Amino acid sequence: MQGGKEIHFGTDGWRAIIGDTYTFKNLRILAQAVADYIGRDKKIAVGYDTRFMSKDFARVVAEIFRNNGLKVFLSDRPVPTPTLSFAVKTRKLDLGIMITASHNPPQYNGFKIKTPSGGAASPEITRAVEALLYKNPVKEETAAGGELIETDMIKDYVRFIRNYVDLKKIKTKKFKVLVDSMYGSGDSYIAKILEGSKIQLEFMHNTVNPSFGGIGPEPVEKNLEELKARVKKEKFDLGIALDGDADRIAAVAPTGVFIHPQKILGLLALHLNEDRKWSGGIVKTIAGSTMMDKIAEYLKIKLYETPVGFKYISDLMDHEIGRA
Repeated sequence: MQGGKEIHFGTDGWRAIIGDTYTFKNLRILAQAVADYIGRDKKIAVGYDTRFMSKDFARVVAEIFRNNGLKVFLSDRPVPTPTLSFAVKTRKLDLGIMITASHNPPQYNGFKIKTPSGGAASPEITRAVEALLYKNPVKEETAAGGELIETDMIKDYVRFIRNYVDLKKIKTKKFKVLVDSMYGSGDSYIAKILEGSKIQLEFMHNTVNPSFGGIGPEPVEKNLEELKARVKKEKFDLGIALDGDADRIAAVAPTGVFIHPQKILGLLALHLNEDRKWSGGIVKTIAGSTMMDKIAEYLKIKLYETPVGFKYISDLMDHEIGRA
């Protein structure tokens, strides 16, 4: 289909049903448009989640980039989306691509673009990429200067988080924590982060299952009944749930009560301001809880509000807060 009608970026990337419009052909067309957007001799990272054929889709995308004279860093395993973002930022790359449909049902897959700062691509960027669809033939042969390198993106990411977390304060704590990876790319990486501590971690759904056990990989309460029941019955101190590409989180209290992500965000805002002494503002979307308004007022810091979508938050952080 010409004119890019089968490929359109939404709230956070392009998502479509595998075998319908999410095909190798369309991925090659989209990868070519992205390559045309950034130009030759640039560096780009490609990551992927645990969905059906994500690894194969990622390699096809990476090969088209290589064929366009780009230096491509392809993850050697499924990774969380924040890991891909971290690699783009810390390795000073020009762009990042994540093959994932996040929390969507199993029949979907997707394509997220990350900017050099690690944030989601702005509407201006995605519109520019869409405008380049079908403009040039897909390059099937490797161009001079093109290179494809498989790389471990997890090691540096885990090291960064271990350096951020005050492990000395929790090293001797004997908390009992149950983590529901929801068959996603979050896997059991939390164990690597907490290695050396006495925290007792148990994992559920941390294997690869492209059907996600018949439950969408979205950490909303209706999908976490098993986690809630186990936390209460087996007397865990905390339950944690991650979505399909591990960029969303929810939690469960010892009593089996679901802790909404909005409450977690509120706790994080208080922690960063009061414990870490960060002085920046708070960004929320129009779908966010008014609790964030009250926390911002309590902390006497600025509150920013954006439309729904990481791309709007990322753009604000890059262009507004960065100048504050």
